[in-house]
Amino acid sequence: MLLNPNISLRQAGASDWPAVQALLLANKLPTEGAQAHLSTYLLAVSGGEVVGCAGAEVYGSVALLRSVAIAPGLQKQGIGRLLVERLLQEARLRDISALYLLTVTAPEYFAQYGFKRIKIEDAPQALKASAEFQGACPACAALMTLALRDAPVADAGLPAAVLGAGPVGLAAVAQLVERGLPFVVLEAGEQVGANLRDYGHVQLFSPWQYDIDHAMARLLAPTGWTAPPAAELPRAGEIVERVLQPFATLPEVAPFIKLGARVLAVSREGFDKVKSAGREQAAFLVRYAQDGEVQELRARAVIDATGTWNQPNPIGANGLQAIGEAQARDRIFYGIPDVAGSLRSRYEGRRTLVVGAGHSAANALLALAELARQSPGTQLAWAVRSPALQRVFGGGDADALPARGALGASLRRLRDGGALEFFGGLRVTRIERVGEQLRVHGLDAKQQPVVVDGIDEIICATGQRPDLTITSELRLKLDPWLESTEALGPLIDPNLHSCGTVRPHGHRELAHPEPGFYTVGVKSYGRAPTFLMATGFEQARSVVAAIAGDGVAADRVELELPETGVCSVSLAAEGAAGSCCGPAPEPVAVAAPKRSCGPKPLPETEPRASRCCG
Repeated sequence: MLLNPNISLRQAGASDWPAVQALLLANKLPTEGAQAHLSTYLLAVSGGEVVGCAGAEVYGSVALLRSVAIAPGLQKQGIGRLLVERLLQEARLRDISALYLLTVTAPEYFAQYGFKRIKIEDAPQALKASAEFQGACPACAALMTLALRDAPVADAGLPAAVLGAGPVGLAAVAQLVERGLPFVVLEAGEQVGANLRDYGHVQLFSPWQYDIDHAMARLLAPTGWTAPPAAELPRAGEIVERVLQPFATLPEVAPFIKLGARVLAVSREGFDKVKSAGREQAAFLVRYAQDGEVQELRARAVIDATGTWNQPNPIGANGLQAIGEAQARDRIFYGIPDVAGSLRSRYEGRRTLVVGAGHSAANALLALAELARQSPGTQLAWAVRSPALQRVFGGGDADALPARGALGASLRRLRDGGALEFFGGLRVTRIERVGEQLRVHGLDAKQQPVVVDGIDEIICATGQRPDLTITSELRLKLDPWLESTEALGPLIDPNLHSCGTVRPHGHRELAHPEPGFYTVGVKSYGRAPTFLMATGFEQARSVVAAIAGDGVAADRVELELPETGVCSVSLAAEGAAGSCCGPAPEPVAVAAPKRSCGPKPLPETEPRASRCCG
């Protein structure tokens, strides 16, 4: 019963942080990570003063209840119950499947609401990225959970829709085949692996042993197929020719791949984005165009592996196209052109500016340098937005993938040898035509104007971004700046991490509030540049296990990633370095925080916040 009738509840805003922080400190609750999730906090207010708070950190379809704090002297007036009950109500309305919390001494209090204790190792992987799991709470804290809705019962007769027939999409297909689940693949290209074919001339920096999904290999083995030599480095096109194409022709796969089928939109049958009741029981509706006709596919689940390759970032440094960029499109190549092959005549004897600081830019520059050695009239220039290049050049001999380390080392020698004109810290703002050539305008690191004249061609290698338009009617939870799945954001943010090491993750991090919808592959990373192919293979395994209802296999994530040799926090401000496909050794594990426990007083009717991490 609420003893103080003048209490009102409202959502927290950014300006409320000092009041929330004071409440947490007064109740000896952890503040780590709280401010970042303040928008999901609920406040109790009396006479204009914040007298209580409770928060719910949302990670995909699950949430972590935390920071239940009441102003000293106002406990036992029902304020905590009012906050918790409202949060539970809102979580159900937001279609959160389950709430979790960590508490040291108040499990009995939360048991009143239906929370039950579970083993700490059974926590969803998504929650392990939270501040509380990373050490804000002691290791002795009890983990409790409350299911808010039953797991959806999918129509077993409907197929899973796999969007995209690249390496990760087909890895998901292999898992579906092995589990005997029906599927349909929608591929916009006229052949499988269309994006890889687009840069098929590029040699990958990971050897074959890391470029072949294990399930695909198992299904190919009975046909007499043999894996290429494990230590050899393939070109992107060889991945398609020697693995993806043979796999796509298997009789258990080929009839279910629709080529030239471009996905237009994904929704729920009979439901727009707003409607909740019964939503998880409705089939997905995938609308696509094929052979000039618009068609629809009903599906029990959707695995979005459409990638980002066809959504290049612009040359403009502010995320928008530089002024005049669209008008100069005929002189701009987005991606990695085949300089030594089909596009040689476009660059031979001309001056080309390469914009970008990742592996794509390095490949283009090295190819242009070789062309310049063969054809002396060929000139090259390189513009990067960051004045510091340690991450661009990579870890050299310290890189677990020697070819990746060698790529950076070769680029360093090219820059230091004076074989190109270098513009460090250049942020392009305008491109204009001057006769038959281009003039590039920009600002340097000190905001001073820079003009690069006499450019014949530009290669834009500034990375890619996801196409979010096809899922605009679904309930997605995205990182606000990376546009990755929300739970992955803190793990892959290039503002914080300079190397490719990502903690193990699977279906829970890749899920969204839309049950049965998963984003996998490079699209799951949004605009982050550190994705590796083996990451996608493991994602596909975990997600398909979840669709099949095999929770044990779905949660058993074993992710192996390479060490880049450049993992210094000081590099975070340099800007994102792009990546080609390719994975590697060194397993990454997540250890539970190890802290000693203090006394465990008995909980009161309403918990003292100092005893509760959640």
